[in-house]
Amino acid sequence: MKEHLDRIRQILNDLEVQALKNHASENGSDFAASELPLIIREIVDDLQPLLTPYEAAFYWYVFRHSIAESGSSLVRVSTRKLQTAAVKSSYANQEDGEISLAKVREVLTALESIGAIRKDGEPNRDGTLYRVFVPNEIGRCQKFRSERSDVGVKSEVSEKDVDYYNIPENRIKVYERDGYKCQYCQKQLTLSTVTLDHLKAVSEGGDNSFENLLTACRNCNSKKIGKTVGDFLADQTG
Repeated sequence: MKEHLDRIRQILNDLEVQALKNHASENGSDFAASELPLIIREIVDDLQPLLTPYEAAFYWYVFRHSIAESGSSLVRVSTRKLQTAAVKSSYANQEDGEISLAKVREVLTALESIGAIRKDGEPNRDGTLYRVFVPNEIGRCQKFRSERSDVGVKSEVSEKDVDYYNIPENRIKVYERDGYKCQYCQKQLTLSTVTLDHLKAVSEGGDNSFENLLTACRNCNSKKIGKTVGDFLADQTG
């Protein structure tokens, strides 16, 4: 009977691996390599301050073995592996720096409550399948970012003086205002395909203010270079 159960588990595991491979080949990775620098900055700025040292160590471990490694947000990890692979115990009498299984489970539960990870499949002998989220997908991070921005912007600084082009958290506000849609062709975009376009070019005196920026796809943004919005739209409908 045990051999039959082990065989069934192996078949299910093989099917899961194949399904993940099929998903990747059909839909591409969840994240592009070009997004990693921005995502890492956002983790450091918006997520890590909300975590305990153990929680931060565990999150970086699952992030390293999912998004950073393959671009996929899915990773299978075991509690046994996490006892030594993610962080060493702070207790001197703990053999080989191994942390307890109870502590591992406590930290994983805490990360789930924050919204940084989520169980996305049944456990097997290789561990439990988790989906790893980045700050833009975590409500607590968005709130923390907003609170930090409110504190950091002084009342004497006008809206026109705030840079919404070069500051990552400000760029996000433009994307969210426009619903992550290209304002020229209305194509739905993602964080890896979205760009910003100046209504009035900087070379013509335009600035990086909220009102002078539009969400655009790469195709429309490249075609519009050197044209006014009116001329570009006229060319598209002509």
